[in-house]
Amino acid sequence: MAECLRIVFCQGLYYSNGAMSGSTERRRIEPLVCEGESLDALGPSGLKVIQSVNGFRHSMDALLLAHFAAPRPTERILDLGCGNGAIALLLAHRDPRLRVVGLEIQPTLASRARRGVPLNGLQDRVEILGGDLRRIKAMLPPAGFNLIICNPPYREVGQGRLSPDPETRQAKHELSATLPEVIAAIRYALVPKGRACLIYHASRLADLLTHLRAARLEPKSLCPVHSFPGADAELVLVEARREGRPGLRILPPLFIYQARGGALSHTMEEIYRGLSPVAPRRGIA
Repeated sequence: MAECLRIVFCQGLYYSNGAMSGSTERRRIEPLVCEGESLDALGPSGLKVIQSVNGFRHSMDALLLAHFAAPRPTERILDLGCGNGAIALLLAHRDPRLRVVGLEIQPTLASRARRGVPLNGLQDRVEILGGDLRRIKAMLPPAGFNLIICNPPYREVGQGRLSPDPETRQAKHELSATLPEVIAAIRYALVPKGRACLIYHASRLADLLTHLRAARLEPKSLCPVHSFPGADAELVLVEARREGRPGLRILPPLFIYQARGGALSHTMEEIYRGLSPVAPRRGIA
């Protein structure tokens, strides 16, 4: 087992215990980050996520999907294939009324997600399970979630270059589960009329919509994601409803940058600002 480093929080930064030995500024020690891992800020949310230094690391996809899902306070949420736990942490952090379960097949990623929960003080509202979504019936009850969030592997086996890193390879290619298997797991765990929100590569949009409808998960809204105006869509955000009525709404495109090589778009700036916790609404006396 990899030796765990003791991480010291001091003056807004994290240091190894060696760098801080003898310091009078020590504030808090977190024996949660192991050799070969880093502790990184999750956008401007104030959250920290544990990641591999050289392996799988979360991307902007997590921020986009968390924003797109816009969970309601009463929804019970499953993050299917939760990776390092970025989306589960973001959603629970933003709204203290939410409860999130994350399921991840890769033991190393599940371990990082699990350790990240108490690190961010979310142990009462986030639970991380290790397991294979193809065996979801042995781990979770049917129709147990109102909202399922998923960032499936984008590429089929044999398509595109396989990453030399095993974590990244499994996260990006359908080595552990195919798209139909992912959608079957969503169908099993989602309540009737419940929502599924996914982010997927635009080149496989037809596959995604076809398999969703075949599983009686009706696509209801779609948002194309472009790097900048004039560029082709690279990703799509899709919301589907179990047993929903036909009718797909195409949302305005989301641009990451204002121009090629330019600043973040105003929409992305709003998404980043929206990572802060949401104060629960109070009733009128």
